[in-house]
Amino acid sequence: MVLKKIKIIVAVFVFGFSEGAFSQSEDAEMRDFVYKVDLHLEENKNMVGMLSELVSESEIKAGIQSLRTFEQSGKRVANMYSLVDRIEKDVEQIYKKAHTLGFYNAEVRYKILSNMKPVRVEMYVDMGRVFDLDLNLEFEKCDDQNFEKYKKLLHKKAITYKSSIPEIRQLINDALFTLKSNGFFNPKVTEKKVYIDYKKKKAILNLKIIPGDCVKFAKTKIKAFPDISEHYIRNRIEWKEGELFNIEKIEKTAENLRDSQIFSTIEIEPIADQKKDDQVPMEIILGKNKTRMIDASLLYSGTRQLNFKKNTSSRKKLRSVIARLAWTNFNAFGSGETLGFAVEGNPGKSKMKTDPTVEKTENDKKSEHRDYLFEVSLSKPDVFIKNFTMIGGISRKQELSNAFFKKSDKISIIGDYPLSSDIHARVGFVSEKNDLDSNEIFFADSKAHKKYENYSIPCEIFIDKTDDLLNPTSGYKASAKFTRIQFHNAALNGLNLVDTNFSYNHYLDETKRNIVALNLGYKIILNGDVDDIPLDKRIYAGGINSVRGYGNQMATEMVTAEKVPMGGKASLEFNAEYRRKITSDFGMVLFFDGAKVYKNKSSKTELAIEKKRWFLATGLGLRYFSSLGPIRVDFAFPLRKRKGIDSKMQFIISLGQAF
Repeated sequence: MVLKKIKIIVAVFVFGFSEGAFSQSEDAEMRDFVYKVDLHLEENKNMVGMLSELVSESEIKAGIQSLRTFEQSGKRVANMYSLVDRIEKDVEQIYKKAHTLGFYNAEVRYKILSNMKPVRVEMYVDMGRVFDLDLNLEFEKCDDQNFEKYKKLLHKKAITYKSSIPEIRQLINDALFTLKSNGFFNPKVTEKKVYIDYKKKKAILNLKIIPGDCVKFAKTKIKAFPDISEHYIRNRIEWKEGELFNIEKIEKTAENLRDSQIFSTIEIEPIADQKKDDQVPMEIILGKNKTRMIDASLLYSGTRQLNFKKNTSSRKKLRSVIARLAWTNFNAFGSGETLGFAVEGNPGKSKMKTDPTVEKTENDKKSEHRDYLFEVSLSKPDVFIKNFTMIGGISRKQELSNAFFKKSDKISIIGDYPLSSDIHARVGFVSEKNDLDSNEIFFADSKAHKKYENYSIPCEIFIDKTDDLLNPTSGYKASAKFTRIQFHNAALNGLNLVDTNFSYNHYLDETKRNIVALNLGYKIILNGDVDDIPLDKRIYAGGINSVRGYGNQMATEMVTAEKVPMGGKASLEFNAEYRRKITSDFGMVLFFDGAKVYKNKSSKTELAIEKKRWFLATGLGLRYFSSLGPIRVDFAFPLRKRKGIDSKMQFIISLGQAF
């Protein structure tokens, strides 16, 4: 953002003022008047100066509007002398602000025109050009020959900085960080002075540092609570005894420990008074965190159109609310394990709405059931090798979706290994036993789809560069997953599934109150005909983590004759959000979602589908920023709603942002 010139016009409404120029002998005696202030910012594109990236033009404007001249707008002022005094003090504050940002040639002037009604005060603030920054660095009590490389490195960094106070402080921190990353555990700054060269438009930072001793890591002492394994803590340490002291490895160790969510406080410091020769021992002090967490979500599913022969031959409408409750225990057995339990279900029974005048059959009564999920998972770190985590899970699920009724049992074992601090690789084995029921049109030729087993091997690599897990405000996430699924007792021997996803978050202001977030996902099944793929393995769109304006699986084409989702072999989805944090506790979100399902044309004439199209939805969300993370409430509305198929609104409550 470029800010060259600021023009401030102060309009003063005066009662009983005489016309003419302002003078001490005449207008200064005028008293008890009200004035109004209008602020106008103008860019002068002929100027060449630029604002520091650390401060935006909107922040400059906000800073000026917070000055007393503007805050007192609309209130009575005693006399003209009081107004002039107020403006003069504000001019002084503008100069200070300009100097803080590195605009040492800023020029502020104003004039009062009393021959106008209302009287106008015009103030001009010319920021001029931001000064460059030069570094004059001196290492004391050391051999300068050995420190020449650090001088060259820091001088190269200094070229990229401007002369604002925040950037000067950052350069000093960079100098100390460079030394601490190269063995010097206790460097000290003895002098930091800034000299201004107005002629060359430069600021010179004179910096003197005593580097101290270059040391290596000695033994590490650990002070922690009893029910945590010391072995687990030592496996999170990035340095080895005898290595050169490095502050970056200390910070990475703190990040490793923090990510475990086991520790409330993490202190890592060298024990300076126990330094011996060229080695310094380290001390890690850890406080115990509350190691249990509860997560809950709520999803309202709108009208479902179902025509399962098992559940009667007439068309029904079904509305349901799916609630999820998860409980997690960190450090469950003392070695950093994570034990989780999850329960999901419909608080009431899922009931088909049939004709009340028709007596219920046995199949009608069977259709009254509960959707549920019981899941237990265990994550065990440092299996076989350091940082290799095994994640095991077992679950039983019964669900009535918009495409099928399904009972399933699943066992999974996944291995996770970090390739770097941001990149992880996963590989696993999953076994499922499935019992499906749906509209008989899908089983006309064979019953093989109904009960089958499958075994799958998922392989995934993902990168996470976001700044927060539940409430990202910057950075991106990307993942690519390949899954080989082998079937038993199904029409298809196996299939290959590719699932890719990318999301990006960008803040629009330094306070991170305005966020733009984008998400893009693509899935494709590489082999097989859509007719041969079991219903629960086809690709659908719509629901809590998809196009939010449509029910689960409903953002896809329906079989024309029966009004049930066909599913497909590929899908492309996107989500866009504007997030606005209104207060420290509350925020709002505007979002726009879309999806299209591909390769869903059947060879069977009775499975003809609707005309293919994009499914689009928009909506408004509310956020409450709790200590656990943002609690999400979304109201989503489908665009081009299909009559008798799509609900007017979808309602979602969950923990964390949508993506």
